[in-house]
Amino acid sequence: MNPSDHSIAGLREKHAGTPFGAGLEYALAQDYATKLAAVQTAVDFACNLLEQHKHKKQGADKKGLSEDEITVQVCEMLIMAGFQAAHDADIGGHCDIVVKGKNHFLWLAEAKRHNSYDWLDKGFQQLSTRYSTGAVGQDHGEVLVYCYIKDAKAVLEKWREELQARNAGLKTIDSSAGNPLVFHSTHKHASSGLDFHVRHKALALYWDPKDK
Repeated sequence: MNPSDHSIAGLREKHAGTPFGAGLEYALAQDYATKLAAVQTAVDFACNLLEQHKHKKQGADKKGLSEDEITVQVCEMLIMAGFQAAHDADIGGHCDIVVKGKNHFLWLAEAKRHNSYDWLDKGFQQLSTRYSTGAVGQDHGEVLVYCYIKDAKAVLEKWREELQARNAGLKTIDSSAGNPLVFHSTHKHASSGLDFHVRHKALALYWDPKDK
């Protein structure tokens, strides 16, 4: 094996685009933006695995797993990728997903199984006004929307409309990666007075095969 394969650059190249690679980037990150990108990448990997195996996430009653059951699995995958992640940690209350890191890094996510837009807005308000500090290095979070109904894209588009209508002064933009199942919002955090940024991500968990 070429000795260069054992260098940091070699490891990065070899594992780029993998959950391990995301964990490696997080461990080596020297700035907040790199840490944040690594967390979001790892969350994307975890969510994609859930979507790939959604036929096994329906539960005994075929109505789908609960919010907590899904969220625990996301946290477990983040932990296995090397992140200091926790479910239901006490950060201003019991936050669904908490990732901590060096230099006061703190990333939070609130997860909601979609059944109404009131329910999604409750998750957004919990994240924005209860759990988050909005301080420097702690000014990004995420709302995960578990969609067990058809057309996750339509659900997220409607949620974006509802979010803007319910929260004055909030602005939204499309995903910079061009993902139609993701959008971003920014608003002034009531506590810190700084901009608070939230990524909104829909998980397509609907499963109803027609081959039988």
